[in-house]
Amino acid sequence: MARLARWPGLRLVRPGGPTAPKPASDTAPVVSLRPVEERDIDTYLAAGVSSEIHRMYGGDPGNLPEPSIARAHGWYDDITAETCAFMIDADGVAVGHLRLHAIDTHDGRARLAIGLFREADLGRGIGRRAIELVLEHGFMTLKLHRIDLRVLAFNTRAIRCYRACGFVHEGTERQACLIGNTWHDDWLMGILRPEYLARQTRQPGD
Repeated sequence: MARLARWPGLRLVRPGGPTAPKPASDTAPVVSLRPVEERDIDTYLAAGVSSEIHRMYGGDPGNLPEPSIARAHGWYDDITAETCAFMIDADGVAVGHLRLHAIDTHDGRARLAIGLFREADLGRGIGRRAIELVLEHGFMTLKLHRIDLRVLAFNTRAIRCYRACGFVHEGTERQACLIGNTWHDDWLMGILRPEYLARQTRQPGD
């Protein structure tokens, strides 16, 4: 896992905030970001390993890692070593994590990575609202110029989410990931600060 350059004055989102605006639907969860805490080890362990989510990470669904305390502690050690990592809470319940990593202070750029723990939380709009919050943090607080990400080309659900958040397809790394016996392409997607700011000033219906 990539380590971050230390960013002077980096401020993690405080506990209990920020929170995404209240969804239009009463059934949609309220999403917020907070620092990773030791209690999240139990949440990660209890979630188990989803074959579908494991595949979206580029893992082989036919060869799932066994959930274990050691694996959960390894996840915690890795994510807390990052300087800009958050838990995603939906209606006050931890459902996933995301981070900005590989931060380059000279070029003002970072890479986004996000993951939800359970398949039941996919398609609920949680990822999109969490990404909107971290984009605000990256562009408005950290003053980044560019945020990008990598996503497997077959992960159409995630690609729709990223596009809805303003990311554009910038390139394809062909046959970059071997899952089982099949090669898959990797997409690079990115969003620039001027594009983000333009989206914030755009009026509904524009």
